[in-house]
Amino acid sequence: MSLSLLATTIPSAGCCNRLGKPKNQHQLVHVSKRIAYTSCEQKSSQERDVHVTDRRNLLLGLGGLYGATATMGSQGMVANGAPIEPPDLSTCHSATVDGKSVSCCPPYSSANIIDFVPPSATEALRVRKPAHKLTSEELSKFKEAIRLMKALPADDPWNFMQQATIHCTYCNGAYDQLGYDPAVTLQIHGSWLFLPWHRYYLHFWERILGKLIGDPTFTIPFWNWDTPDGMYMPEIYKDTSSPLYNANRDQNHLNAMVDYKFAYTDPIPTTPTQISEATTRNLCQINQMFKETKNSPSLFMGKAVRAGEAVPSTASGNLESLHNTFHQWTGPQQSPYYDMGSFYTAARDCIFFAHHANIDRFWDLYSGFRGYKLEFKDKDWLDSSFIFYDENRQVVKVKVKDCLKTQDLRFTYSSEKLQWKDISKKCKKVKAKTKSAGVSVQLNPVDEFGSQPRVLTENIRAIVTRPKISRTKDEKEDATEVILIDGIQVAHGEPARFDVYVTKPIEGLVGPDLGDLAGSFVKVPHTHGAKDNQSEQSSGLELGINNLLEEIEAEDSDKLVVTLVPRMGEVTVGGVRVDLFEVEDDD
Repeated sequence: MSLSLLATTIPSAGCCNRLGKPKNQHQLVHVSKRIAYTSCEQKSSQERDVHVTDRRNLLLGLGGLYGATATMGSQGMVANGAPIEPPDLSTCHSATVDGKSVSCCPPYSSANIIDFVPPSATEALRVRKPAHKLTSEELSKFKEAIRLMKALPADDPWNFMQQATIHCTYCNGAYDQLGYDPAVTLQIHGSWLFLPWHRYYLHFWERILGKLIGDPTFTIPFWNWDTPDGMYMPEIYKDTSSPLYNANRDQNHLNAMVDYKFAYTDPIPTTPTQISEATTRNLCQINQMFKETKNSPSLFMGKAVRAGEAVPSTASGNLESLHNTFHQWTGPQQSPYYDMGSFYTAARDCIFFAHHANIDRFWDLYSGFRGYKLEFKDKDWLDSSFIFYDENRQVVKVKVKDCLKTQDLRFTYSSEKLQWKDISKKCKKVKAKTKSAGVSVQLNPVDEFGSQPRVLTENIRAIVTRPKISRTKDEKEDATEVILIDGIQVAHGEPARFDVYVTKPIEGLVGPDLGDLAGSFVKVPHTHGAKDNQSEQSSGLELGINNLLEEIEAEDSDKLVVTLVPRMGEVTVGGVRVDLFEVEDDD
């Protein structure tokens, strides 16, 4: 059973509420392993069989960090009490990209690291604006700040390239998690670290730029790609004479509308009809993502990762998958995919920060929709920490718990119309148009996925059994029904994408209609470092379908048909199933 799908404590019998869920927890929990629990007593009985321990006790009783890791691997024990810690600066080593060693280390190997002190609550709240709405004065300040950053000495930690290299340091394996053998590299993609780490990254980049131009009110823009006017590369990044320009972008996309379903070599929407249809699809996809993950932060933000655990085995949040599409769309389509097309070089393009500002804005919107309830009460998330070089030329240690609201860092986002928020009815009409209606179609049998991995060279259709049918509204609030696709393997350092569709069978048979899009697996070309440089790496995809099942009228269907549609890249899939993820939101 995956560590990140388990609660940090296991309840005793009799501590359950509606679905037999443990009280006073705040994370996703597997309600079942391919089966659904039918009662509180059955669930408690099953859970008592799971070995649960605190990693701090393991460290004391098993001879240190190596013993803890070894025990985890041999017995499959669930451990908590191990937040991710910053690396030892002196241990930075070469990262590996495309089979080559590259330097991602900062221009210092030691520093007097101090604890980060959040800005004073009396500091004026700075407002980030959409890139396509900047005034000429705001644009001039931005360009001047970037010009000055690029003009700094090459070994200055504030230098533009040094700042860009930070992304490689934490993403491509330049640091190990010390004390673990075999070493596990630090990696901030593919888990619940993704959003807080990038929030801090943008924060310090913004503050340094403001310091360079002597303007403490300076803010970076965000790429407002969730509105029709913003679904194009912002004009401010396309001026070849501007310091904001980057030549390593897909030249075919400079003036093209981005389609969220984009895969390399896909045609670009050009006609008014194509643009209108793609715009609606984009907005519907965002609407669906927010609805399906509202009660399930792990689905939106990414699953847990703790000290000593390798990230590739965990699943990215749905927001990170969407985020990957824009990296692919902006960067070149051929290897080595520089700059936005590869995590190694992505931050060398100023548009990276505008893109991530919108990703960060989505986290802020998501938190607001949830009433700013804490996404994870787990101390292993709250106490996870990183180090950054700040605007006062200090190396600071920051913790996740100090950046949970944008106001904690004294910035916010301008209020923009959310055209995707109330578009559900239009989405249903669009889906209805794409379905075969009133036409006699041939129905064919569909099999289970099987127990062996399958290469995704053509559509794979599999019938899966649901854990429970006809759930009540309360049951849906307490547990999210999720499609799980595991054992996803992609050639190391290569891009990939496949889409996932869901429909209900008709008496065990299925027609040619794929059904409705539940989501996509999107992988940016990426290598984690020499220690992870195998030919393939395994990951998973988890997609909430509570609302989708209502829309396709499959609530009373005990089986579903899941279709995997290859879009690009060489992909192998290990399995497909549907399960219930229980959600605890008690304050």
